[in-house]
Amino acid sequence: MFERPLKLIHNDDHRVYFTSDTHFNHDKVFIYESRGYKNRYEHNDALVEKINEVVRPEDTLIHLGDFCLNITMPEYEQLLDRLNCQHIGYIWGNHNSCIRRKYEETLSDEYRHKDIEVYPHTIGKITYLGYYKEIVVNGHQIILHHYPHQIWNQMQKGAWQLSGHSHYTNPTTQLDNPDNKILDVGWDGHGKPLAFNEIQKIMMNKVHVKQDKHH
Repeated sequence: MFERPLKLIHNDDHRVYFTSDTHFNHDKVFIYESRGYKNRYEHNDALVEKINEVVRPEDTLIHLGDFCLNITMPEYEQLLDRLNCQHIGYIWGNHNSCIRRKYEETLSDEYRHKDIEVYPHTIGKITYLGYYKEIVVNGHQIILHHYPHQIWNQMQKGAWQLSGHSHYTNPTTQLDNPDNKILDVGWDGHGKPLAFNEIQKIMMNKVHVKQDKHH
C-alpha cells in the first residue's frame, strides 16, 4: 500500500484522509467532556462511528499521532478491529501507548538489540511511517509531523504542513489563519477525519509568508 517515497492518489475509488489526537480511551475529563461525551467509552464509540461513517475500507487514513492512551493490548486490538479502514498510516505522537509496544514487538531481534527503527513497517492495517514523513498526494507535496513547524521543506513552493498535538489551540495552525499553508488536522478542530480535497480548499485561502532567506 505504501511506497518510499510515499505517493498516493485521491479520487472517487480511493480517498486519502488525515486526522490526529483521537486519544481513544483517554480517561480524562478534559478530553471526552470537551468533545461532548460523558465518559471514555461513549467517546470511543462516537469516534469509531464517525471514522467509519467517513472513511471507507478501501481508503487511506493518515493519523498524525496520539491515537490512544490508558489502554491494554486486548483493548487496543479490539478498538483497531472496529475501524473499517484497512490502510492506516501512523506518525508517532507524544502519547503512543500500545501502538508503540506493538511496533517494537514485531521488529526483529537484530533491530531491537541495535536500537534500530524501520519505516515503513506494516502490521495488519497499520503502516508505521516514523516520526516525520514527506508524502505526495495527487502530485502535491505534504509534510507530516505530529508537531507544527515554523518552516518546512518547499513551503515557498506551496507544500503543506499537516500537524496535530495542540488540540486546535494554536492560532497559527487553524483553518482561518491565512498565513502559510499549515493546518492542525486534529480531532478537536474538525470532529472527523479531513479528506485531501477538503484540505485543498482550506489551503487555497492560505498564502506563503516568508519566514527566512528562502522566498
